[in-house]
Amino acid sequence: MPYKNKPHRIVPHIHKGRFYNHEGEKKPHVFIPSVTMLLKSHFRKQTEKATMLNWVERSEPVQRSEQLTITWIGHATFLIQIGTINILTDPVFGSLSLLYPRILPEGIPFKQLPPIDFVLISHNHRDHMDAHTLQLLKHQAGIKFLVPQGDKKWFRDRGFDKVIENNWWDHQVYVAAANGTTRIEFTFLPAFHWSQRGVFDYNKSLWGSWMISCNGTTIYFGGDTAYSHHFKCISQEFPVIDFALIPIGPCEPRSIMRTSHINAEEAGQAFRDLGAKHFIPMHWGTYFFGTDNFMLPLDRLNAWWGTANLESDKQLHWIKAGQRITFDTPTIYQRKVPHFSLLEI
Repeated sequence: MPYKNKPHRIVPHIHKGRFYNHEGEKKPHVFIPSVTMLLKSHFRKQTEKATMLNWVERSEPVQRSEQLTITWIGHATFLIQIGTINILTDPVFGSLSLLYPRILPEGIPFKQLPPIDFVLISHNHRDHMDAHTLQLLKHQAGIKFLVPQGDKKWFRDRGFDKVIENNWWDHQVYVAAANGTTRIEFTFLPAFHWSQRGVFDYNKSLWGSWMISCNGTTIYFGGDTAYSHHFKCISQEFPVIDFALIPIGPCEPRSIMRTSHINAEEAGQAFRDLGAKHFIPMHWGTYFFGTDNFMLPLDRLNAWWGTANLESDKQLHWIKAGQRITFDTPTIYQRKVPHFSLLEI
């Protein structure tokens, strides 16, 4: 469902069939710095892997939850459960390739996932839209895939049925058919990034972030992004944001990362711009992207938080992979039926 435009709603620039964050944007040339970055990270793999094992706390996931329950699986993959609805963000299980092995084990093994109702995709990079994981999810009954504009064809070509494509500010609303009282809304929002899966498809599809609204609770999922004014634009559309899942790395090298990846301090400023109440960091400690050691984003965000003079109700939550946290959120109804179908309205 497309939104009507408003002055604060920024839109992607489109030129010759490609999306851009703004008019005049040029593709950065980072091949040589990227090779150097990859070589540096190669020699840290075993040391970092031992460190990150301390960041795993697996627990058996609940099948359904009335209250908001968030489990970090790793990188940008979360299991978000609210109003007995199960949502999976940017699902990636396992290593990306020999060059990009997974260092942090999955917080939930794939076979232990509960039934998934919605999959949210922020963009088509392989660390956010993994073909193998998506094929495993494809045959779940009733599952819906909400994807950026330009990515539907990729899914259709591989036999996916329920795929909904979105431009910035589009929103989808569903209700639970079992009782008609569970209402959940997904809004696709701006991010400052880029897209590419093959050699010739640079920026042929869009990228973005997501807002989930259910039972009076709002959850922002930041996807992958550089810092820009889009966070303030989002706060104008959503003056109350309860939870913000924001990437915090890779931080270095800034010469490569600054145009597409937020660092820890910028993530803190993004949280401030959004005006959210709870900050849950993500996009760190799972794969080698950048020259950071894995604790660098954590240390820098903690340092920023300690000097930011935020309001007393603001909270920072560090979640281990597999750790399940449940928040007291408004409950409109109480229901014990664990299975239902969702109808789009």
